[in-house]
Amino acid sequence: MSELKELLKELQAADAELHNLLSIKQEIPEKVKKLEEEIAELHRRFEETKTALTEARKDIKLAELNLATQEEAVAKYNSQLYSAKTNEEYKAFLKEIETANRKKEEAEDKIIELMELIEQDEAELKTRESERDNEEAKKRSQIKKVKGKEAEIDERLVKVQDKYDRLRKEIPKDLIDIYDRIGRNKEGIAVAQVSEDRRCSVCLNPVPAQKAIEAEHTENLIFCEYCGRILIP
Repeated sequence: MSELKELLKELQAADAELHNLLSIKQEIPEKVKKLEEEIAELHRRFEETKTALTEARKDIKLAELNLATQEEAVAKYNSQLYSAKTNEEYKAFLKEIETANRKKEEAEDKIIELMELIEQDEAELKTRESERDNEEAKKRSQIKKVKGKEAEIDERLVKVQDKYDRLRKEIPKDLIDIYDRIGRNKEGIAVAQVSEDRRCSVCLNPVPAQKAIEAEHTENLIFCEYCGRILIP
């Protein structure tokens, strides 16, 4: 292979690597954002459960206060029951006692219901806390790795970009113009190799024997008859 074609091959390899590195680098912010959002969701779910538990504890205090109020009402009406002077007053006190007892039972049922809810919320809060701490640690580690990868990519980009720029200076401008024109029209791939079975390595169409020989032994640029890319051995 001529030195010029070797340079074109290296240029294409550097070009492809630059494209690949930049593509990977562009995906990194979205990956980090997604992990940060997942961490935020873990915290949101924990705080949601924590708030539900706080509300349930407030509700049970109100229910206990209501129970105490109804117990006082029952005691009050019971004490007044025997002071009734008429049958109507007696019946009225009995009605009040019945109502207070019903409300007392409702308060007791509410307390039992809230106690069960609090027990569930406390168990769920522990689960959420463990999940938050464990999963956040994993995701923080992932973020660190992703950012570490970004640093590696940045370092590699500098080296590959330097090589790419150097190669473009070593190759004659008229050939660089051809390389750039083909690359623009062929998704950034201007150079293809002739495979062992005499096919273009990119479009996979057959390369005539004479062209394959010329691609290997002449200084002239040889192009694929199908995709128009520069052919090198």
